[in-house]
Parts: sequence; structure tokens; C-alpha cells
Amino acid sequence: MVHYVHPIMIHHLKRIAQNNTPRWVVLTIDLLLTAFSFGIASLVADAFSYVNFTALDYIIPLFTVLSFRFFAFVSTKSYTGIIRYTSTQDAVRIFFAVAISTFLTLSLEGVYFIALGKHFLKPGVIIIDAFILITLLSGFRITFKQLYNQYAPSTISTVNKEVIIYGAGEAGIIAKRSFEQYTKYSRKVIAFIDDNPKLHGKSVEGIRIYPSNLNLELIITSRKSVELVIAINNLSPSRKKKIIETCLQYAIKVKTIPPVSAWINGEFSPQSVKSVRIQDLLEREPIELSITKIKKELKGEIILITGAAGSIGSEIARQCLTFKPKKLVLLDQGETPLYELDHEFNRAKNVEVVIANVCNTARIDKVFQHFKPAYVFHAAAYKHVPLMEDNPYEAINTNVFGTQNVANIAVKYKVKKFVFVSTDKAVNPTNIMGASKRIAEIYIQSLNSKLKLDSDNHTKFVTTRFGNVLGSNGSVIPLFRKQIENGGPLTVTHPEITRYFMTIPEACQLVLEAGVMGKGGEIYIFDMGESVKIVDLARKMIKLSGLKEDEDIEIKYTGLRPGEKLKEELLNDQENTIGTHNPKIMVAQVSEYNYIEVNELINDMYQERDNLKNSHLVRTMKAIVPEYISNNSIYEELDKKTIES
Repeated sequence: MVHYVHPIMIHHLKRIAQNNTPRWVVLTIDLLLTAFSFGIASLVADAFSYVNFTALDYIIPLFTVLSFRFFAFVSTKSYTGIIRYTSTQDAVRIFFAVAISTFLTLSLEGVYFIALGKHFLKPGVIIIDAFILITLLSGFRITFKQLYNQYAPSTISTVNKEVIIYGAGEAGIIAKRSFEQYTKYSRKVIAFIDDNPKLHGKSVEGIRIYPSNLNLELIITSRKSVELVIAINNLSPSRKKKIIETCLQYAIKVKTIPPVSAWINGEFSPQSVKSVRIQDLLEREPIELSITKIKKELKGEIILITGAAGSIGSEIARQCLTFKPKKLVLLDQGETPLYELDHEFNRAKNVEVVIANVCNTARIDKVFQHFKPAYVFHAAAYKHVPLMEDNPYEAINTNVFGTQNVANIAVKYKVKKFVFVSTDKAVNPTNIMGASKRIAEIYIQSLNSKLKLDSDNHTKFVTTRFGNVLGSNGSVIPLFRKQIENGGPLTVTHPEITRYFMTIPEACQLVLEAGVMGKGGEIYIFDMGESVKIVDLARKMIKLSGLKEDEDIEIKYTGLRPGEKLKEELLNDQENTIGTHNPKIMVAQVSEYNYIEVNELINDMYQERDNLKNSHLVRTMKAIVPEYISNNSIYEELDKKTIES
């Protein structure tokens, strides 16, 4: 139904949008309504006869009632609320104001009647007046609010977004009211969507509730700018993903509200609404961790994390801190990110920051000697495939020699458990980075086997292997985001390239779980879900940004980078897995290596590292890892020579 609103009213609504109505104006209107209500009540109750009637017979009782009402309005501050933001709290204030003034008026009437034996003002008039006045005061505020919400936003702002709220529960209703109140954000709620069949077809504050299987096109037809706000915090990742995918088909922007616990002072603000991230489309069901067991192992212990300033290391640190360790030692060679992490933890007393290079034997020895850690999470590594392809020396120095160095010192100082963070690129490696991590895996596992033969009481070495981590430093998601901000193009190496993805918290949770459950010597691999096409990620990020492929931004294929392969693997052809108590974690059954042979090869390479050319370093790597076959790299020549010989 279309209501006609006079241009003068629209003009006043515009002015109100810029300036709130003065309190004295609201109080004046309330008093005028009080006088009007009293007159109606007097007529309804037939309180006056026209015989010997004088103006004083009406004015004196009216003045008395107005005085009591004025006192009550001021006492309860019922006129101080901003009318366009009228809420239940304002209605309660009105009720108490009328109730207090009515009680005072009845009390005066009672005293007057007892003293003089006649009515100053009939009780019936007072009671009827109270009901009429509550209706008038509340109706005035609600009517004004509705008129303002319906007409003011469209005349005030040039940006008038229409909103569909997913979730007709308490959070959804609060979100609706907030959108209506804060005209700065100019959002008009046009529909609710909810999974509860009992709510379908009903309305909330005049807004209809639709079923979740509704064709969104029916709602958004002829509408230019529509957003969908998810107002259900405990929505499952699979359900959220389906909602977002559906909205992307219709170019509907999707946003979420924060959990109730994150609302400022318990109040929701439209400013806190956030756009969904690409991570929301790749989330899986929450991982069930053995929290009790992890806490039992780590509580009160000294934990050392190498590479602590990186994406994985810093998240491991955050999660470890929740288990109340005796001391958390954060080691990294990156000064600035380590400084920022230290401040994030508010320079906690049980957190120590150490700047050091894992390749520096003397320095790492001093760190272990001083702190005597019981648990080590080794996340320090060079990880960027193309860069390491150009810098094999640095890849080997940090990923192989650095890992060997920290592992040997951990044994020297009798560390309980050493958890090595590896990668799926170590499986059938096609690049230097993956091969260097595989050599580190081999060393870690062979060292554990040697120690196991020597003694039952030894440092237990555990390896964790997973794929790409969403949002980690230098990963594809931040790259795409930056390219979108710059207007494109989005660069994808190949239309068929796929990768496994995990979120940073998810990966670190599994590292902690595997680290605690490990008995030593295992290589744990994680359930990475389905591999994802990188080009599909690019397209979804374009849509999530409210843009259109080719029209607003293009996708450009640049060709595979040196050492890059189309599809990553979690196991090679000779490896199998066995399950664990956690269905998300499996143990890879890999070939075992002799420690003496492996250590000799690595030590020989270490002794000659400064004299060897890159090709000689890579050739030695291939000798240690026979399945290492270079791809799209200058080192493919070494594989050809091996085949020919």
C-alpha cells in the first residue's frame, strides 16, 4: 500500500534526520496530548453537565492534571528519548509517567472528597484519561517512527540499500531495528528468511518471513541494490556456504553480524556488520579437539615456537597461550612481525620474545640452555616456491640445516616432544621448497628411529603435513584481494590448477592435536576436504566484492611458475594411511630411512654448501629424495641427465 505524505512532512523529516527534535518540543506535544486526552475522558465519562457550567469547572481540574503529568514526565524523563528510535524502554517510561501522575491525582481527589464530601474530579475521568493518554503518547511516537523510517531514508540519502535478513530470531529482529534507526547506513529491511517452518508466512514488525528454499529472484526483482545479512551466529559452515553461493548467483552481497558476545556494551550497531570472506566459502564443520588432553600436556610447560612471527607460528602461539603454559618462547628472525606479536599479547609475563636465526647453532643452543623448553613447535621455514627455486641455497640452509640444527639441540636438552610443521609440497616434490621440506621430514623421522633404538626415554619427533593455508602471508587470497583493490587483473597461473586449503586456526588446531597424540616418528596428514580450483576462488572473490568478471575486472592466466605443479598431493604412490581417534587426522605410512646414511648426506652437503653451485646442491637433494622431479624449472635438465645415465 502506498501512503501519500505531504511535502511539508517530508521537509520536516529531512530536517529531523540532520537534527534530533528538541526535548522541550516533545514535552510540549506530550502536554498538549495530555490536555486533549483529559477533554476526551471528560466527555466520555459525562463528567460535566451544562447546567451552571463555568470555565473554571474544566480549567482548574485540567491544570491540576497537567501539573501532575508534567511532574511525572520530568521525573521519568519520558520525553528525552529520540522519537525516531522509539523502543520498548520508551513505552515503559510512558507507562510509569502516566501511572505515577494518575496515582497522585487519585490521591488528591480522595483527600478532597474526604475533606469536603464532594468530588473535585470524578475517579472515572482519571482512569479513562490514563488509558487514553497512554494510547496517545505511544501512538504519537510509533506513528512518527514509522513515517520517518518509511519516507525519511529515501529522501535523505542517495544510497538506499535494501536488506534481506537471514534469521528471524532475536538477533535478526535487533538487527532490523538498528538498520531502521541508524539512517547513516541507509538500509531498509524488505524480508526475513528463516529455516524454521513454523515461522514461514508470518510477519515480524510488518516484515514477512520467507522459507530458506525460496527463489531469491522473486524478492529482488526490480530492486537495484540488495544485501543479505546473516543474523544466525551458530549457522553451520555447509549451510552458510550454500547461502553465500546462492546469493552470488544473483549478485547479492552477503554480510554477517558479529556474535552477541562481541556487541559493544551488549548493543548491536550496523557499523559492525562485515562482508563475508572467501574463507567462509571454504570452511568445514568445526574440528572436535581433545581439549582436555591438549591442556593436560601443555599446561604449566615451557613451549618454544620457531617461526613464531609467521602465519602458522603466531596462531600456534595464540592457541598455546589459552592452555596456560608456564612460559611461551616466541623465536623468529623477523623483528617487526615479532614486535607486533609481542604487543598483541600485551607483553604477557609468561611470554618471552627471542630474535634468532634457526641456522645459528650457538645462538639456538643458548636459547635452549636458558629456557629449557619441554615442547618445541618448529614452524620456521622458507615457503614460497618460485623464490626458493631461484635461491636453493637459502631453502636448504633454513629448511634442512635449520631444522637439523634445532632438532639436534632439542635432543641435547632433552625436549619431551618436537613437532615439525611440514607441507603437502613435500609429497612427490617438483620444486626445491617441497624437496627441502621432504629432506627435513626424512631427517626428523630417521633421528626419531635412532633415538628409539638407543633409549625409551627420548625426545619424540612428530611431523605434521598439510596444504595451503587461507590468508597466510603471501598466499593467494591476500594477493587476489590486493589485485581487486587495484582494479585487476587477477593473475592465475593455469585454468586447471587446484590446491587444498585450510584456515589458519584449523591448521594450527590439528598441529596441536597431532603433536599431543604423537608417540614419535609419525607423519600426520590432515583431512583437507576437496581440492579447489584457484580460478574458482578468483571468480568468487570478484563476486564477493560486488564486481563482475570481464566487465569490472578480468582474470589473466600467466602460466605455471618455476617448480609449480597443477595438483598437490597428500601422499605419494608408495604411501598409505592409517586412521586415528580423530577422523580429521591420519598417519602416513612412509618408507623409513637409515639415520647414519641420511645424516652423512646432509652433513656432506652442509660442509660443502658454500662451495657448491646451485646445480650441485639440487643434484644432492635429488639423490636424497629420488621422487623429486623438477617441473617447469631449469633443474629439469638434471632429471634428464639422470635418465640418460
